[in-house]
Amino acid sequence: MPGSAARLTALLWALLVAFAPAAAAAAMAGPVGSADGPADVALAIGLTAAAVAATGWWLRSRYRRDTDADGGDR
Repeated sequence: MPGSAARLTALLWALLVAFAPAAAAAAMAGPVGSADGPADVALAIGLTAAAVAATGWWLRSRYRRDTDADGGDR
């Protein structure tokens, strides 16, 4: 099922690219200060987790395709 993982990864990256600018603009609209608020920290954690998950699924789908083409594990 590597095809569905690749499609899911592409969808997650598209959502990340689509919503990251809007979230950054909303974060910059607040008061300027040196300390990050809880919403900023949650946004950073969420975006990082989404990027990690998408990259992991992409690498997993690539690894599966490589082993399927070779006919077995490396």
